[in-house]
Amino acid sequence: MQRTICLLLTGLSLTALAVLAQDKKPEKTEQKPSEKPASAELKWTFKPGDKFYQKMTTTTDQALKIQNQDVKQDQTQEFVFSWTVKSASPQKVELEQKIESVSMRIRIGSNEISYNSTSKDQPENPVANFFKPLIGATFTITLDPKTNHVIDVQGREDFVKRLRDANPNMSQLLGQILSEDQLKQMAEPAFAVTPPSPVTVGSSWEREAHLTMGPLGSYDANYKYTYQGKEKKDSAELDKIEVQASIKYKPPESTQAGGGLPFKIESGNLEAKEVKGTIYFDSKKGRTHSSEMVVNLTGKLTISVGDQKAEVELTQKQTTRTETLDSLPQETKKP
Repeated sequence: MQRTICLLLTGLSLTALAVLAQDKKPEKTEQKPSEKPASAELKWTFKPGDKFYQKMTTTTDQALKIQNQDVKQDQTQEFVFSWTVKSASPQKVELEQKIESVSMRIRIGSNEISYNSTSKDQPENPVANFFKPLIGATFTITLDPKTNHVIDVQGREDFVKRLRDANPNMSQLLGQILSEDQLKQMAEPAFAVTPPSPVTVGSSWEREAHLTMGPLGSYDANYKYTYQGKEKKDSAELDKIEVQASIKYKPPESTQAGGGLPFKIESGNLEAKEVKGTIYFDSKKGRTHSSEMVVNLTGKLTISVGDQKAEVELTQKQTTRTETLDSLPQETKKP
């Protein structure tokens, strides 16, 4: 039961928080009257044929208490995506997204399982079985260039089929979590980091986000971004944005179908005590350069397996780093 609960919390943290720790559609902008420097326009630039890559690395350290036993767990995952601009007009932008590589390591106590799509002769284990089907998955993402809001995602059916074929026991859960609307929300953070209008130092804007995970519950988040001006980083003059946020977990409704899971979340109170980060935007290239978000989460879950119930106490720190690159990372290139 402890291992099941540990893997559940891995899914909660790595799937939901990694997504929420990214940036989505900003909702309003306010100006600080005391700051009046020259304004800066932070805007993505899309040119047909352009191709770039994004590497997202998430590290998570967890301390769990399950049935009066302490369990320590740490995880590291890395995704590399390629993005190709297929077409661009004032009305819409079409991009092709491809999952180029995935690596994952989970250590629970003294037990460790891992998977790296770039390495040969990978051992068979639950992590490998889940992530293998992701490699090469391709989506066509359509954006509204005025807002960078995702208006369409093509490729969902093939993607979900890949995962269901490899993980038939998770079929119901995958269908609920990977809905068309959820895939739009997952794609949007890559682009919607920019404010809706030009900003000056001290300008801020806010947004709210909601992520539904079916029988695993949902997350509500509120973000505030503040423009800090220009800063020299990696031999480039970049625009710096600081982020402060709050994230609140909600357990699933009592009527929520279980999605085929061997357990049920009866109740829960997970709260992000501290969420903060930094985004660097490259105005010359017209894209995000890099970002880092740190989420400190704590709280309790009550989980039932059959007739047995267990209370889980959780303390977790998660750090998500994203880097945009001109070429495929060396460790991802095939020999």
